[in-house]
Amino acid sequence: MHSETLNDLSLAGLQIAIQDIKDELFDTPECDYAIAQLLSQWGQAEKAEQLLDEMLLKWGTSPDVIALTQRGHTEMKAEMTSEMTGSELLAENEEPMHKPPKAAPAQVRVVAA
Repeated sequence: MHSETLNDLSLAGLQIAIQDIKDELFDTPECDYAIAQLLSQWGQAEKAEQLLDEMLLKWGTSPDVIALTQRGHTEMKAEMTSEMTGSELLAENEEPMHKPPKAAPAQVRVVAA
């Protein structure tokens, strides 16, 4: 029997989720954007940024692709900022409350251009 670690199972789940996105959105800029969102939410910001940057090379510099790329970078920066400043929240009585870990989304919402 294989001894799989929790990390291996998480990565396998991530790969399944990415494949589901590809199956649903095919090979489009929206597909790449949705995958970048998923990677970012799973704590793989560097891979997400790389995918967003590669979108311009892969799909060109049409206004739709540029808008998706900029939106992706903006969302990632906002998420990183909220993680850094929101790691501990103060309750009304000034006692620190730990922020619960993010759960993986069941679905990734994508707006088609």
